[in-house]
Amino acid sequence: MFVVSYSGRPGHGRKAGDPVPALLAALEGIDLPLPPERTVGPQALAIADRAETALELVLRGVEAGPLAIGLGIGALERPVPAGVREIAGPASQAAESALAAAVTTSQVSLAVRASDPRHADTAADVEAVLRLIGWMIRARSRGQWQAVHELRADPTATQARLAERLGVTQQTVSRAVKTSGWREESAAHPLAVRLLSMIDLTSAR
Repeated sequence: MFVVSYSGRPGHGRKAGDPVPALLAALEGIDLPLPPERTVGPQALAIADRAETALELVLRGVEAGPLAIGLGIGALERPVPAGVREIAGPASQAAESALAAAVTTSQVSLAVRASDPRHADTAADVEAVLRLIGWMIRARSRGQWQAVHELRADPTATQARLAERLGVTQQTVSRAVKTSGWREESAAHPLAVRLLSMIDLTSAR
């Protein structure tokens, strides 16, 4: 299982306001075992049972920032409770550890921890990939972000369709996509999923 813990970045709270409502709105529509919830203050929690879904939780969290994000991978105590705030087990503890590490980092505040120490190297590898993706997301202009957001929702959309949705010219969309690093980012997604799956499939569930 995957547990994703989010927290407003220290020092950004008053300036940015409460980030949780925007985060929860950004997470809507993702197929999750339990709905994500606010925990304490500017913090929220979500769980996923698939690597692809865990990646989506992380990506939307980075886009919704400024947030620190901790991803924990491992087992959860069974049965899974009715609310995500009541979860417990190694994956939950790993997410807490990851979040504690994430809040101390600069630029992309994201960390990954596996509950099984045998997977520490793989967790470090996927953390590096996710931070690189996160840096690309954070570096985008508003126009680039809008184009990529539409592509993430509909990867098969043509540039003409994107231009119509965004109310801009096709040339503007083409330039935004080329300079956004979207193709490079999306090419790294399968690697992140494989690394996450490697940890999850060999962890006790």
